[in-house]
Amino acid sequence: MTNNKVASNCSECILAKKCVPSGMPEEKLFRFENIVQTNILYKTGHSLFEQRVKTNYLYIVKTGSFKTKMISPHGTEHVHNFFLPGEVIGLDSVGFGMTLNSAEALEPSLACKIDYPSLRMLRKEFPTLSDFSVKLYSNALASMSQVQNIISLQAASSRLAAFLLLYQSRLSSPQLQTTSFQLPMTRQDIASHLGLAIETVSRSFSKLIDTGCILKEGRNIQILDNKKLEQRANTSTR
Repeated sequence: MTNNKVASNCSECILAKKCVPSGMPEEKLFRFENIVQTNILYKTGHSLFEQRVKTNYLYIVKTGSFKTKMISPHGTEHVHNFFLPGEVIGLDSVGFGMTLNSAEALEPSLACKIDYPSLRMLRKEFPTLSDFSVKLYSNALASMSQVQNIISLQAASSRLAAFLLLYQSRLSSPQLQTTSFQLPMTRQDIASHLGLAIETVSRSFSKLIDTGCILKEGRNIQILDNKKLEQRANTSTR
């Protein structure tokens, strides 16, 4: 369920360079603002969209984080992915006109909602928007590939190490590597995402701590040794 929408101009957004409007001339940005709802607030656990419903929208995370998940016919939940500020949710659904999964906020979060048919019309007028759209799809495919590579790892601690390294890279910038961060998702979410039991995730965290790769306090993570963590991510032993 969505909540109060706070008015904001795209040109003033801190994520403007990472967002779709970056492909438009600044003097024409109002055209994009006419097709987007900005700064929609989602409380923890509230849905961005449900599974298997008609959709014509893309969502850009502004603050906070979200997870996408699929519920099987037997009621089993599988967490597909996590989304952070500047990332786009819904690229895998708009082509079908129906959501393939559901999405919900992991914490109080803001997202912008874009009308996709209107965006397609704008792309015809502004070729740079088409170029940027290709980049968005490319990033989405790369993210899916990275997740599949992580899940293919045999050792549970290797999956967790690779997951933490990927999460770190998504938070970091080319100029500065993040070494400390807070995980917004639960251990159950991580277990579901990595295809592991929650007890296995707990043991894997302990192994990474005992080997000097990380420090952990609650959901706060500090990476002590990136090389050790990378070695753990690349090992096949348990």
